[in-house]
Order: sequence, then structure tokens, then C-alpha cells
Amino acid sequence: MYLLLPYLFLNMENQSQLLDNQEVITIAAKLLLVAAVFQISDGIQVVVLGALRGLQDVKIPMYITFVAYWIIGFPISYYLGEHTDLKAVGVWLGLLAGLTAAALFLYIRFHYLTKSLILKNSLKSIPNDTTK
Repeated sequence: MYLLLPYLFLNMENQSQLLDNQEVITIAAKLLLVAAVFQISDGIQVVVLGALRGLQDVKIPMYITFVAYWIIGFPISYYLGEHTDLKAVGVWLGLLAGLTAAALFLYIRFHYLTKSLILKNSLKSIPNDTTK
């Protein structure tokens, strides 16, 4: 059954649909390239966000993701999708930009918090000898 479904939607032997099918394949190939890079940014973002949750840090990451998705990603998606020839690829590039910004900013937040915790714990381990 699953071998039959692609031919229902994308039959390359049907001459009346050949031009449409080639256009679909071209667009899909471009979108798959963007989606491949999207997976890398998404993986980083999810892991770092989970690590921040483990550190009980949820409020600042909420603001970071809001800015990354709505202030960075959405306007880029809109502009590239509506005002350039990129169209669907532009929308996905905007989504990629927002997700990459989120991954980067969340990583910076995680790095800052872990450095602070390391410094705080190292200062606790230094004996405080005030008798000398």
C-alpha cells in the first residue's frame, strides 16, 4: 500500500501532470535542504533548553524563545516568503533563523549559568581562615 501512495500524488508517467510534478520535486528538494539544517539547530535548542530546565531556569528561556521566534524568526519568514522570490523556502529560512537564534541565545544563557555555578561552588570550597 505504501508503495502505491506516491504514484497517486506524483505519477511521473502521467504526461498531463509532468510539469507540475517537476515543480513539486524542485520545491521539495530545496525545502529538504533547509529542513536538514533545521534539524541541527532544533537539536541544539532542545538539548540546551532541557539543560536549563534541569537548572530550574525557565523564566528567562521563555523570554529568549519569544524573542527568537517572534521578533527574529517570524519577520524574516514573512519578508522572505512575501517579498522575495524564495517563497516557501524563505518561510523555512526564517523559521531556521529564529530557531538558530534561540539555540545560540539559550546556549549563551546555559554557559553563563554554569560558569556562575562553578565559580560559586569553587568559592565555597576555599577555606575561610580569619584567625590569621
